[in-house]
Amino acid sequence: MENGESKMHLLDKILNFTVLKMVSIYGGMCQRKQFRDSRKIDKLSEKLLLNHVKKNRNTEYGKKYGFADIHTIKDYQDKVPMTTYEDYREYSDRIAEKGEQNLLTADKVVFFAKTSGTSGEMKRIPVIKKATKTCRQTFSIFMHIMDKEIKKRGIKCGKGLNTAEVEINYTKSGISEGFISAYGMKSAAFAVPLVGCLPKELIGYGEGVDMKYLKALYALKDRDLVYMAAVFMSNITDLMTYIFENKDMLINDIENGSINDSVEMPDDLRAKLNKKLRPDKKRADELRKVLNEHPYSGIMTAMWKKLSVMIGIGTGEFEGFAKKLRDYCGGNVAFYYETYSSSEALIANAQAAECEDYLMLTDGAFFEFIPVEEEAERPLMRHELEVGKLYELVITNLSGLYRYRIKDVIKVTGFEGKNPLIRFAYRKNQVINITGVKLTAEHITNAMRAFEQATNIHISDYTLYPDTSHSPWRLMLFIETEEELSEEQKTRFAAIFDEKLSEMNKEHGRMLNIGETSPSLICPVEKNTFRKYREYRVKQGASQNQIKTSRVINSPDVLKLFMDHTKTG
Repeated sequence: MENGESKMHLLDKILNFTVLKMVSIYGGMCQRKQFRDSRKIDKLSEKLLLNHVKKNRNTEYGKKYGFADIHTIKDYQDKVPMTTYEDYREYSDRIAEKGEQNLLTADKVVFFAKTSGTSGEMKRIPVIKKATKTCRQTFSIFMHIMDKEIKKRGIKCGKGLNTAEVEINYTKSGISEGFISAYGMKSAAFAVPLVGCLPKELIGYGEGVDMKYLKALYALKDRDLVYMAAVFMSNITDLMTYIFENKDMLINDIENGSINDSVEMPDDLRAKLNKKLRPDKKRADELRKVLNEHPYSGIMTAMWKKLSVMIGIGTGEFEGFAKKLRDYCGGNVAFYYETYSSSEALIANAQAAECEDYLMLTDGAFFEFIPVEEEAERPLMRHELEVGKLYELVITNLSGLYRYRIKDVIKVTGFEGKNPLIRFAYRKNQVINITGVKLTAEHITNAMRAFEQATNIHISDYTLYPDTSHSPWRLMLFIETEEELSEEQKTRFAAIFDEKLSEMNKEHGRMLNIGETSPSLICPVEKNTFRKYREYRVKQGASQNQIKTSRVINSPDVLKLFMDHTKTG
């Protein structure tokens, strides 16, 4: 039995090495193509749009807006209106419920991507098979970058934990739907256990399965884990908190080689997983020693000595989560900020580890840009943008969304050829605009960074509420900290927050000075309040792996949650 298991382990390593290298080589090719295409992106973008419009001229939407008469970008902008989800709701319902096709796209809709619902109700976005090509290319690029990082550390192969959503459901017409990551995992189901530590049996499961337990268990079992990947770095910090809080159960289950009886999942899945699990006392003893004796600083590399890359969005408002993970890793782990994306389209990707700028993808969608800080006769093209300026993104994707306003505002930080390098700035519907004070997520994020440095406290997470019931109105800053704050500190820190926010937005300071705005109020919340917020969002139907904290509270239920967990006294 031991020899058989040893041979299987060796075969597993060979397959892992082979798949990783093949994907890495393909990823390198895709990255070089992205650089080449960036030099001529103006011509490529126009060609992509006009071919797309021509192909879809006989769809219901194409006939409605005269696609057959569109021969230039100007024609497109003149004939086709800007849109939001409400313009597509009826089409999506007809496809999902009745199975109608040729409404938005000539290609068959094969999947519906559900949005995360961070700033409103969840939506389902149609996806055609061709559109997933960009997903494969982008995934291959990040595997290529990961491969380079593990090579630097003398590691030839290894698996990782990908926390991507795996649940898939079906519409009345039989079309699969879920979060876009689930479709990607389903499409590559054969490779999932070859590059990741999770078994392929988990694909398709979601509700009624404790996925956090399973991700923690399989990650801990693999002592040779080389990477951890998530949509947001907060997903990984949440998983680590779960491990710390449930270490005894997880270690015992690894030692016994079985799924804990208290863990929720269907009986058939439990049987499949238990059949493949094996007792591992040696690994259990290793983990028991680390989790009981090692300080949090460096604990992840103590558990996984080959851990080389942390993958996920960890810039901007997720900077605090990345900072915490860097402490858990203790050094020698590269952070790759992966992809700037939405359910509507992949938008841009980072070109190297530790790079905070994203290069816009060249062949997945047609983009227009509305200047935020000045008037323009028409939306601009990529090569017309200026470094340092803000633009609202407008997307025409391959799956049937046309001139779709996703409400994201980006900042241009540079260029690769004619293709812009960008950073996410803020969501348009997360702007606070009261009595002339227009605060964006960028203002808030930068102010919070300066606030944390000035106060020397560690903030796990935060959100704001514009309290218009108070006269004059004020900002309530809900923060989760490792430190206990006295009343004197809360008052002093509120003044520091207003000072830093005023440095980012002069109008905020002016309104404070003339008494049109009251001083802000610091509201420390109990430990794990933001985790409870994310759990609340999951219960509302959001994906556990796509949830990000809304920096501005715009729901009475969410406000109540934070008020109920605010520390008093």
